[in-house]
Amino acid sequence: MEDNSKNSDKKPKDGSAAQQLTPLMQQYMDIKSRYPGMILFFRLGDFYEMFGEDAKVASRILDVVLTKRQEVPMCGIPHHAVNSYLRKLIKAGLKVAVAEQMEEAGAGKKIVRRDVVRIITPGTILEDNLLDSKKNNFLMALLPDAEFKSFGIAFCDISTGHFTAAVIAKDSLQSETFRIKPGEIIVPANYAQDDFFKTVSGRLGVSISPLDEWLFLPAEAQNKIKTFYKLVSLKPFGLENYPLAQGACGALLGYIEKTQKENMPALCPIKFQPFNNYMHLDETAVNNLELVEGLTSRGPQNSLLEAIDSTQTPMGARLLRSWLLKPLLNHGEIIERQKAVSFFLEEGLARRKLRTIITGISDIERILGRLSSGTAGPRELIGLKNSMRALPEVISCLKAEETILPLPDTIEDLKRRLDCPPEIAGAIEEALTPEPPATLKDGGVIKDGFDKNLDELRVLSRDSKKLISEIESSERAKTGISSLKIGYTSVFGYYIEITKSNLHLAPASYIRKQTVAGGERFITEELKNLEGKILTAQERILKLEDELFKRLRQKLLSYCADIQRAAAAVSELDVFIAFAENAALNRYCIPKISDGRDFKIKDGRHPVIEKNLKSGSFVPNDISLDGDSEQIVILTGPNMAGKSTYLRQAALIAVMAQIGSFVPAAEAEVGIIDRIFTRIGASDNLAGGESTFMVEMHETASILNQFTDRSLIILDEIGRGTSTYDGISIARSVVEFFARGRKNGAGAKVLFATHYFELTDLSEKYAGIKNFNVSVREWQGAVLFLHKIAPGAADRSYGIHVAELAGLPKEVIKRANQILAGLEERSVSELPGAAESQPDLFSVPSPKILIELEKIDINNLTPLEALKLLSEWKEKIKKNEG
Repeated sequence: MEDNSKNSDKKPKDGSAAQQLTPLMQQYMDIKSRYPGMILFFRLGDFYEMFGEDAKVASRILDVVLTKRQEVPMCGIPHHAVNSYLRKLIKAGLKVAVAEQMEEAGAGKKIVRRDVVRIITPGTILEDNLLDSKKNNFLMALLPDAEFKSFGIAFCDISTGHFTAAVIAKDSLQSETFRIKPGEIIVPANYAQDDFFKTVSGRLGVSISPLDEWLFLPAEAQNKIKTFYKLVSLKPFGLENYPLAQGACGALLGYIEKTQKENMPALCPIKFQPFNNYMHLDETAVNNLELVEGLTSRGPQNSLLEAIDSTQTPMGARLLRSWLLKPLLNHGEIIERQKAVSFFLEEGLARRKLRTIITGISDIERILGRLSSGTAGPRELIGLKNSMRALPEVISCLKAEETILPLPDTIEDLKRRLDCPPEIAGAIEEALTPEPPATLKDGGVIKDGFDKNLDELRVLSRDSKKLISEIESSERAKTGISSLKIGYTSVFGYYIEITKSNLHLAPASYIRKQTVAGGERFITEELKNLEGKILTAQERILKLEDELFKRLRQKLLSYCADIQRAAAAVSELDVFIAFAENAALNRYCIPKISDGRDFKIKDGRHPVIEKNLKSGSFVPNDISLDGDSEQIVILTGPNMAGKSTYLRQAALIAVMAQIGSFVPAAEAEVGIIDRIFTRIGASDNLAGGESTFMVEMHETASILNQFTDRSLIILDEIGRGTSTYDGISIARSVVEFFARGRKNGAGAKVLFATHYFELTDLSEKYAGIKNFNVSVREWQGAVLFLHKIAPGAADRSYGIHVAELAGLPKEVIKRANQILAGLEERSVSELPGAAESQPDLFSVPSPKILIELEKIDINNLTPLEALKLLSEWKEKIKKNEG
């Protein structure tokens, strides 16, 4: 047992704190000093203990009892439940250093050697129950250039091995980091307190981790990348001409080495991906369109991701999420994806078979990640084995004799990548029992017959009573003492007991051990040796099983590249099949993708809302934009009629088309859209000192400064947060800006929903502006929303009707109708209790004055009479009597 009491009661001669520490606490302090700023989990037997400030902080977050040891605060957690406690600490933004016992505690040992085996941070989580199976958990590194204009960016998910690098302009950094949503960001230590990085961190709600600047140096980074991947140059990754990206990648590897110690994860080859290969979607667009999270749920509920996620594996779900946030700009790549989806749509039988098979494939990527870190359990390896066994079945379904249509090139490529060496599953099958326990410490993991030494130990452990009985019979026969028996006590172990009357028959080889009332107890060398084997058999079994499991792990890691390749292929196959399933079940059509500018949708539907309604009840609508004669649609109509739905569905159809999916429409043609911008809804940023109107203006300014002639712009009201005059002026000016701001003979495609009917006359001034409205019918005093988009401007907003539906008191509704009637008759000032109204921005002289003007005989009107008339009319206008 470990001795931690030395010097515990002695007072130091010089009063130093160090001399008051026990050897155990001195060991703790030595380790803790090497990991400042982290919670240290210090293994003591079956518990992880925390001391001092760590204990104070952790006890509050973990809700565990805070105690004291020699006046030092401490708390502990059971090691078998560590993951549930880790989750709380990581969620709180803390880092945890895990110090394990590096040797067994034993008699006479003063102190057991301990060391940190792993550091767990928000970006380096491997534990399955701490991760969202359908989301990547990226660790990101950022390296700015000297002018802070460009950044090297690298992000890696160590649980799956995905590793990507790029160089990006400062203006795009925030939107791209939002799209990636890292769990943790690494920056050079000298920039850790920079306001820009604090802003990025604050908006994302992630921690910034400083790292030594030298790890970001290109020369150091190049060496680290080459060493890790065993390369002589960076050309295979396309990084040779990008020192900023090199620095970010090298720093990322350095941080992973620092946190994972000896168990470096199995990382995929680095992909250098310029962000201009993908549609630009900023934070506002991703949120407003609810691509991966619902605005109210802040989770996948009511998002596009939830609506179209028919994947069968966690790997496929993660890939689909990634694709949704990175729609393609390359016409050829989109077409290749469409071909794969079309194939599975037509091959219904193969699709259904494959969905059944793929359901049984485990999360290979994350199993491999835990395998490389040494944290994968026996059952996960069985999952890997079953997944490897399923791959030949998948390949078989894709053989020529099993399908009617020839395989598209994309599927042929996937089929080749799915072909894994059978030795992977074979090695696991040979070594592990079919249904092993969850952990190695439970024993019974390695199959009987796999290792001769293990089999002998198991026989010894299982058959110890039989072996003792055989020795007992043998000794009786040798000595002639029929009453001889073998017994056991916890103090003396196994012994041979002979009664007093038979002591003279005891062989000289017997060693006297104890005298008892009825006789004497002896031991023999054979019995003592067997005792040692029996008593230590289980311990030796567990130790040997652990060694054999580690050997198996190393053998499987030699196939790392094959497993990664197959996992990526399964992910893509899963998504293609999911897209085909969606198309089959939801009547989606294949969109025509072109390099032109047309965006034409026939009978388009909102993919999320449609799923929440009864089948066939969603009202489809057409969309026609081309950036030229149909550049801007001004959409008017009442609230709740479907304007926002129409705008959002246009953007969602564009996103779906450019990820290779079929779309909810009867027909669709989509010219490549490079960016989608949105200005939807009302929100404020009080913490940032921004009102609702300021947020709206910032979003509008961002659009006006960044749009191109290939952008799709969704504007759902502009100028609502200020006075009517200002709001209409801004809205009108924005529309005119888009109409005039054409490049290469075309402009951005704009859908503009508004309640400002004054904007509808812009269609007479600009040929590319078209008016549309949401159809409404009045029936027996009620208003029916038809949700159908029709040409022309709306004539009323029906706001009071919507207010009534919302439950405003009847007297308020009645009064509102009175005021509306007065306003429509231009006589609101005459209404009882009415305040003076604000004249309309585009008001004209009142009808009575016009009638009087028509009757005047100008030729017989004297100057004095004219002045008098003007004075009278002015007074009438002031009183609103005209």
